[in-house]
Amino acid sequence: MNLRSEIEKDGKQFFREGRTLVLLFAAPIIVLLILGGVFGRTSIDIGGTAIGLCDLDNSAVSNLFVSGITNSTKIMDYSNETDCSLVVEREVREGRLAAALVIPAGFGTGITEGESQNLTVFLDNSRIQTAPSIEAFMKAAVQETGQEIGTEFILTVWGRLDEAGAQLEDLLEGVSDTRERAQEMQIQLSETSDSLNAINITVVESELNAANSTVEAALSSLEDAESNLTVIESRFAGYDAELNQSESDLMEINRTLANASGYIAAAKSGMNCSDPLFIAYCFSLDSLGSQIDSAKASVEDRLTKIRNARASLSEANATIQDFKANIADAKNGASDAEARIANMQDFVYGLAKSKREALVTIAEINSSLVELVEKSYELEDIILESRKQITEITSTDPQSVVSPILLSSNYLFGSRTFFDFLLPSLLPMILMFISLFLSSTSLVREKNSGTLGRVGLSQINPIEYTATKVLSYTVVLIPEAILLTIVAAMVYSAFPLFDIGTVIFVFESLVLLILAFTAIGVLIAIFSESEATAFLASLVVGLPLLFLSGLVFPFEFMPSTIAMLGYASPLTQGVFSMQSLILYHSPQPVGFGVLLLYAIVFTLVAAFSMKKIR
Repeated sequence: MNLRSEIEKDGKQFFREGRTLVLLFAAPIIVLLILGGVFGRTSIDIGGTAIGLCDLDNSAVSNLFVSGITNSTKIMDYSNETDCSLVVEREVREGRLAAALVIPAGFGTGITEGESQNLTVFLDNSRIQTAPSIEAFMKAAVQETGQEIGTEFILTVWGRLDEAGAQLEDLLEGVSDTRERAQEMQIQLSETSDSLNAINITVVESELNAANSTVEAALSSLEDAESNLTVIESRFAGYDAELNQSESDLMEINRTLANASGYIAAAKSGMNCSDPLFIAYCFSLDSLGSQIDSAKASVEDRLTKIRNARASLSEANATIQDFKANIADAKNGASDAEARIANMQDFVYGLAKSKREALVTIAEINSSLVELVEKSYELEDIILESRKQITEITSTDPQSVVSPILLSSNYLFGSRTFFDFLLPSLLPMILMFISLFLSSTSLVREKNSGTLGRVGLSQINPIEYTATKVLSYTVVLIPEAILLTIVAAMVYSAFPLFDIGTVIFVFESLVLLILAFTAIGVLIAIFSESEATAFLASLVVGLPLLFLSGLVFPFEFMPSTIAMLGYASPLTQGVFSMQSLILYHSPQPVGFGVLLLYAIVFTLVAAFSMKKIR
C-alpha cells in the first residue's frame, strides 16, 4: 500500500467535516483550560475548604488554636449550636463539610495542668484529594499551637530555673558558712573532749571512798565509846548502889551511936560522978561518949563524903548521858555523812557515766561534723554542677526543647499548582482518547463501506495494511501533538518553547504515544462491527488505563498486582515520559522504547487478527 495516499485519504476524511476538525483541535484546549481552572490552586493550599468548628471549651488556649487555623482556611463555627459535636459530624457525613473539628470541654485547663488533650477531627475521606491535605493541615496546626504553648511553658520553667539558680547561689554561701561553723564546732568539741578527759573522776572516787571509810571508822569509834559509856554508867549505878547501901549502913550506925550516946548520957545522969566510986565509971562513960561522938562525927563525915560521892556520880552519870546524847548526835551526823557520801558516790558514778557518754557523743558529733564537712564539699560540687546545668538548660532555645526535631519541607517545585503536576498526565490522556476514538471509528467506517473487504480480496499483506493505517493515523494526528506541545509551553509554561531539546523530546514522546494507541485503536476496529461498538470498546480500554496510570489514584495505595499492571500500561509509560521531561527535566529513553514496542506489538496483533478474520 502507498503510505502517502493513505495519509491523504485519512487526512481528507478527518478534516472533511468542519465540526470534527474544530473539536479535534478545540476540545483538547478547552479541556486543558477547564482543568487548569479546576486545579489552579497550589498543591498545599486548602484555603477554599470549609471546616466546621465545635468549640466546647472556649478558653484562651482553644481560641489561640482556632485563630491559628482561621488564617489558612474557612471556618464555619457551630459552637453555639446545641450538641454541636453531633451537628458537625452530621454535616460531614451528609457532605456539606469536608471536615469538622471538635475541641472538648476542659481543653485549656487540661493543657494548663500538663495533661495531653485530644482533638477530634471528622474527615470526609470520600474526598480523596482533599482529605489527606486537611488532615496534614490539622496536624501541622496542632503541632504549631503545641509548640507555642510548649515554648511559653518552657520559658516559664526557664524563669523558675533561673530563680532556682539564684537560690542555689545563696545556698552555696550558706553551705560555706555551715562548713566553717562545723569546723569551729569541731575545734570546740576537741577542746571540750580534752577538758572532759582532764577531769580525774578516779581521784574523786578514791577520796570519797576514803572519806566514807573515815566516817565508818568514826561511827565505829562512837559506837565503841557509847558502849564504854554504857559500861561506865552501869558501873556508876553499881557504885551508887553500894554508896547508897553504905550510906544506909552509916545512918543505921549513926542511929545506933546516937542511941548508945543516949544510953550513956542516961547512965551518966543516973550516977553521981562526984562519987569517987563512979568517977572512973563516969570518966569511962565520958570517954565512951566522946568516942561515940567521935564515931558519930566520923560517920557523919563518911555520910557527907558518900553523899558527895553519890552527887559526883550523879553528875558524872549526867555527863555520861550528855556524852551518849552527843555520841548519838554524832552517830546521826555520821549516818547523814555516810548517806551524803553515798549520794556523792552515786553522783560521781553518774558523772563518770555522763563523761563517758559525753565523750562518745562528742566523738559521734565530731564524726558527723567530719561527714558534714565532706558532704558540704560534695554539696558545693553538686550545686555548682546544678547551676552549670541550669545555665546550659536555660541557654537552650525553648523551641529546640519543644520540637527537637523540625521538619523543613522544601518544595522542590516551588508553589506550583495541582494543574502543573497534572499536565504531564493530561497530555498523554487526551492523546490516548483522541487516538483510540479516531483510529477505531475511522477504520470501522472504512470497514463498513467495504474498503476493508476489498483489501481482503487483494493480495495486500495484513501486516503491511495495519502498519500503514497505524502510521497514517499517527501522521494525521501529529498536528494534535504539535498543538498540545505549543499550548503546554506557551499557555502553561511547562517548559521553554525555545528549549529545542525539551520540545523535541516532548514531541517525540507524544508521537510515540499516538503511535501506540493508534495501534490499539486499529486492533479495536478490527473486532468492532459498528462505530458505536468501537467507541464503547475504546472507553472500555481507555478508562481502566486512565485509572491504572496513577493520575486518579497513586500507585503507592494500589494493591501490588494492580500497581504492576498499571506500571506496564502504555499510558503510564507515556505519563512517566512526560513527567521526566516536563517536571524533572531528565528524559528517559527507556520510556520511548517501551511505547515503540507497544506500537509494534499491537500492530502485529492487529495484523494477525485481521488475517484470521479474513
